[in-house]
Amino acid sequence: MAKAFALFIFVVATLVSQNTGNVMRLQGCGGRVFVDEAVVIDAPLRVDCVWEFETQEDRILVVSIVNGNLNDAEEYFSIHDGTDSDSPILRVENQKIHEVSRKDLPQSVYTTLPEASIRFRKTPTSNLQLRIQKAVPCPFNLGLDSQCGRVVDELSCYCATFTNRVQTDQTMYCIDNNMKLISFENATEEQIIQSTWGTPR
Repeated sequence: MAKAFALFIFVVATLVSQNTGNVMRLQGCGGRVFVDEAVVIDAPLRVDCVWEFETQEDRILVVSIVNGNLNDAEEYFSIHDGTDSDSPILRVENQKIHEVSRKDLPQSVYTTLPEASIRFRKTPTSNLQLRIQKAVPCPFNLGLDSQCGRVVDELSCYCATFTNRVQTDQTMYCIDNNMKLISFENATEEQIIQSTWGTPR
């Protein structure tokens, strides 16, 4: 007999749309920006520009490049986990990736804090644009009977627990881990979840 399992989700309340209607575009050389919707910055035409970003306290930031490879572009800037002058540099190759995360998602760097800075050290030779968005943290330590990943998009986190629990215990487990039981927003989301973890029996 197969184990029943419950899926639960911790998502950004309103997912950021990828269309240009919800994107704030920044140009120039530096500043401080609160990230609620997606922010796209154009690389400055001179060096030593510092952009500082922050979002709400229970979120993190995710940085990706528009139309390009983040690894190749890192020679022009550094992404820091925080806004202090000694904040650690974040790199694509050092990011932990959940086993069940989609492999076709944009190459991204995730902060561990709700603030980050991007420091340009070299003028790009081509049009370089960075997208900064708020995302939910995705846990790695829920235990052996759980699995998490960015299975729908790079902003949300879905987790499955394979332990049999009654509804109230499952709800409490989710609350204790700052998550909520899943309710599918659309058929596409449901299909992605089912293909990731299979159909519960």
